[in-house]
Amino acid sequence: MNEVLTAIRARRSVRKLKPDPIPDHLRDLIVESGLYAPSAKNAQAWHITVVQNPGLIDRITAEVKAAIIRRNVERYIPLANNPEYTVNFGGSTFMILSIDPAATPCPAEDTGAALENMFLAAHSLGIASCWINQLGPVADDPAMRALLTGLGVPGRNVIFGCATFGYGATAAPAVPPRKEGTVNIVK
Repeated sequence: MNEVLTAIRARRSVRKLKPDPIPDHLRDLIVESGLYAPSAKNAQAWHITVVQNPGLIDRITAEVKAAIIRRNVERYIPLANNPEYTVNFGGSTFMILSIDPAATPCPAEDTGAALENMFLAAHSLGIASCWINQLGPVADDPAMRALLTGLGVPGRNVIFGCATFGYGATAAPAVPPRKEGTVNIVK
């Protein structure tokens, strides 16, 4: 089996990361991999904001938790009330992928493709990762939007995905069996 297929089968989300920094050249390779993702009509409308300052990551975590409570995002209230929860699961690098929805007919799909490229690149470099969903539903909360704007996220952009990257503090989860009955081939 080739390296790409092996990486696709082996990569898993890791939710406990070490704070050890990722070398800049590896971080840059991960970001570059996202930029080479396919996008609708080759719009490449995404914007990647990389946050590596621990104080800023703590600030993002605090604001996400507060915005979840203010917006009453029910599925994330348990996280917002959990003092142990952070948006980066302890990792050293947090990335916000935003996209201008007016610039592409498929903003969610474009963002997903970029994130998947980044996750596979990170895995191939020995770096763990995890998709983070909590920021998207609260990104337009005024205080959250002000923080995002301060970080350089364009005001017109929508957040469809965030990710954390770092070195795993625990082993990656075992690969669960694939669900049956999810493929239909018609000839």
